[in-house]
Amino acid sequence: MNIDASGSAARRSCDPRDLSALIGLLAVIEGELTGGGISGRLSARIQDRFERAEILEPGGTERDLRQSINDLNHRLRYALGEYDQPPTPRETPE
Repeated sequence: MNIDASGSAARRSCDPRDLSALIGLLAVIEGELTGGGISGRLSARIQDRFERAEILEPGGTERDLRQSINDLNHRLRYALGEYDQPPTPRETPE
């Protein structure tokens, strides 16, 4: 990881095609989770990855995972320039 003069991670740009591919991939994963098309094992692996990246609280539900995927998708869309303002994370309904 590159560190800038302030001690923060240096940011790099990402090719818009890469962002578009990731946005589409996240949409497919979210849809498959909603429709039950992803095995419990794969769902658990995705959840673990999101927990380690600290974008999902440990012990979250599958609904929390789907919402985290959706929120990440919108942050990538913001990075791609689809939104003027950063999106606010949605609360998962109880």
